[in-house]
Order: sequence, then C-alpha cells, then structure tokens
Amino acid sequence: MEHINTECRNYSEWKSVMAEKLKTATRFEIHCWPDEERWYLLALNYGSEKNTTWNGKIVSGPVTPTFCDMLLGLEEPTDKEIENKLTPFFSIFLDNGFSSEHYGTELNDGYKWNLENP
Repeated sequence: MEHINTECRNYSEWKSVMAEKLKTATRFEIHCWPDEERWYLLALNYGSEKNTTWNGKIVSGPVTPTFCDMLLGLEEPTDKEIENKLTPFFSIFLDNGFSSEHYGTELNDGYKWNLENP
C-alpha cells in the first residue's frame, strides 16, 4: 500500500476523515505528552497504559462504538497558541494503517503500525 501523508487544517475535515478510518479499525493507540494528564486520563477510560520508552504516555485499546463516540464528540480545541490543534490528542494511531499526528494537523495512511496489546 502506498504511504499517504496529508496536512489537515480544518476540524470538520479531520472529523470526517477520522470517522471514515475508524470504521475499519479494531485497535487504537493514543499518545499524550506528560503535561496532557487530562487527555491521558480520558483515553484511559477506553484502554490501558502501554509500556513505552517514549517520553510521553500511551493508551492502547479496542476501537468500540463508545470510543468512536468519545473521539468524534470532542470539541475542537481552543488552545492554539503553539499549534493549530484539531484534537487534544498528540497522536492517534489505528491498526488499519491510519494515524492522526501533531494534534490532527498531519494525517497519514498506508503504514503498518504495531498496535499489540499492552
């Protein structure tokens, strides 16, 4: 599969693409920085912490209807001083090869992510 990397600047576009990609995914990983405790704790409601050597925290879990509802129901972030955040999560990886990175501003597809159980 060809690797596709796209810049995303619009919240409604991010939400539309994510909704479509969630339909074929069975597992997710959400990556949060240490100072994003609020979002890390929210993600923990849908998965469990995954051991990592990365500087942040990773939550891994199944893609369920309640997870999809939570993710797609989030309001567009208003803290855009440093980055034009479209989602409060730094990175979201799906086991179908899709990822939303740098707070949704980069959409990638066609990759093989290793999203094994924690």
